[in-house]
Amino acid sequence: MSQQDVELLEGLLAGASGMDREELLAALPELVAAVCTEDVEWVEDPRRADGHTHRGAEAVIGSWRRWLEQWDEYGFVTERLIDCGGEVLIVAKEHGRGASSGASVEGRIFAAVAMRDGKIARYREFTDEQDARRAVGLTD
Repeated sequence: MSQQDVELLEGLLAGASGMDREELLAALPELVAAVCTEDVEWVEDPRRADGHTHRGAEAVIGSWRRWLEQWDEYGFVTERLIDCGGEVLIVAKEHGRGASSGASVEGRIFAAVAMRDGKIARYREFTDEQDARRAVGLTD
């Protein structure tokens, strides 16, 4: 992974973390087109009941819309990025308030991101840190 790719991800995450749910929803089409390859593969954590693999920009946009529409409020804070050679491991904390329940929740999320030609080619989501670390070749 090049330093330029890591910096691109840092900038993307910093910009997106400053957006609220409505701003993210509005920005999705332009954002995904700008930062993802046409054949992007977006893999949601298989432990999620609704987890799927999405291919292509339109599928990624649809996935994000479905996710964000579950929340009255949604946001995240990037805690760190780890350059793992071929991928970057992102560690972030998500928080939100459910649209139906009104319940506030927060949790840590992990993502392994592979870049190609300065764009996201594959995103793999994990809710378990050890699963994420193994996926990028980090072992304790």
